[in-house]
Amino acid sequence: MTNHRPVLHIVASSLSAVAVFALIALWAGTVAAQSGRRAPKSSSAPAPTPTPQATPVEKKPAGEARAPLSYIVGIDREAGLAIIPMYFYDSVLRACADRLDDSTVKVSVANREMNRGEAVKRAKAETESHLVWLQLRFDTASMSNADLREVYIDYWVFAPTTAKSVTNGRSYQQMYRGGGVIVMPRPGGRTSEPYAEQLLKQAARDAAERILSAMNLPGRRIPG
Repeated sequence: MTNHRPVLHIVASSLSAVAVFALIALWAGTVAAQSGRRAPKSSSAPAPTPTPQATPVEKKPAGEARAPLSYIVGIDREAGLAIIPMYFYDSVLRACADRLDDSTVKVSVANREMNRGEAVKRAKAETESHLVWLQLRFDTASMSNADLREVYIDYWVFAPTTAKSVTNGRSYQQMYRGGGVIVMPRPGGRTSEPYAEQLLKQAARDAAERILSAMNLPGRRIPG
């Protein structure tokens, strides 16, 4: 009878050795895998580059828009006659300038005396502003019977740089009705200074209306 125990013992020993080697190999692989790990990379993406924005164009308010026309208003005081009160010149100058001054026209007042030669010289020195030149005159050749009611306004408009006459005219004292107020009729005899001043101020406003109309500004009437 054949003895099988030595053979089984050898087989068992061989299996045990294989198992041991398999465990050692498994352990070595695990250690190698663990030692080869790296720290995970950050998953955060780089910050995007901001897109440059177009610089907005600054817009000027409507009230700051450049006026299409500008005027300098002056008056000749040097040629004044003794019968005309000096404050009449200031009243006429201011009334004309105030009427010219509105939302489409820029106006400044020349407060110093200005004869015709000085008006032309000032116009030539300007690059944008027209020069409005005013004179107070008498409508009579006789000074002995001169009356304030005979005072009228001559006006000229000189172009900037060239001093070319753009328009000119004459505005008389008249009777006016407006705003629900009726101006009292012209009194007989020599008229009073306050009354003549008011009529001359209205004549100055009419001169301004004529100037605005001559410059082709819309919505202007030409007084009759």
